[in-house]
Amino acid sequence: MPEVNAQTYSSKAINTGLASSLSKLNNVDWQFAVTSYALNRDPEYYIYIYNVSQEKHPVSRPPIMKEMIIPARPDGKRYILVTRLPQPLLVPKGNVDSNEIDISQMDTRRFAMDIINPDNLGIDMDGAITGPGTSVNNDLGKKGVFFSLNGPGASKHGFLEAPTDEEVNKAYKRMEGYYQFLLEQARTVEVSNPAKLSETLSPEHHIAADYFSEEHSWHGKRSRPADCPNCGARIKDGAAFHRTEEGTLCVLDWKRTVAAGAKTRAQAFEATEDPFFAPRKGDAPKPE
Repeated sequence: MPEVNAQTYSSKAINTGLASSLSKLNNVDWQFAVTSYALNRDPEYYIYIYNVSQEKHPVSRPPIMKEMIIPARPDGKRYILVTRLPQPLLVPKGNVDSNEIDISQMDTRRFAMDIINPDNLGIDMDGAITGPGTSVNNDLGKKGVFFSLNGPGASKHGFLEAPTDEEVNKAYKRMEGYYQFLLEQARTVEVSNPAKLSETLSPEHHIAADYFSEEHSWHGKRSRPADCPNCGARIKDGAAFHRTEEGTLCVLDWKRTVAAGAKTRAQAFEATEDPFFAPRKGDAPKPE
């Protein structure tokens, strides 16, 4: 028999106590070690990530980075700067022995490469990938994304203020090779198994066709409409001239219009009085 002072507990009380213990075990009161040496030093240099394609890419690398959107390159630019990361990269790391959050230092070049292509375990953008990959569509390096030690503020650390032409050209070469692969893939399926073409095509196939200005049975040339600044009509974006509803020629770019043979130099000079179109010595007047 139990002693007089003995206490009994219900199964509910026991389960509640176990749950409380487990909760405390899995929710440690972490102490952030703000005195870490790594938090009080300047970066050795910076890693810059760029994109040369006109396609944006969402990237997630938890727990370091929940989500990042790599923006598309704007029209008229060769590349766009995505972000700048310090070297080394400081990553919080829990210490279960002291309940402190330590600071782990990571080679930022490796983190940048992991963002671009998680299957590339080195730092060479053109390095050969051996073994099975994580995903056939994970490599952003072949889609125009690259990293460099050169960028705004890099001269402080002995580098250039912008990526070199060689770096940018290599990024374009990788991207163009990928686009050519996509177009060849679409051509092969179109000939060998037309019924499967719609399943094969992706938005990137159309991006590739637009990049090379190609037309196919599955892709027509697309141009964005714009408002003519002269007459307000809807025209193709970037057009040098267009014909109005009345049949007259509305000119936006006289040099390109004259080069296309739609107007003469004399007509351009009369309309603009631009010395560029002034009659040259010895020029014979041309019939209007």
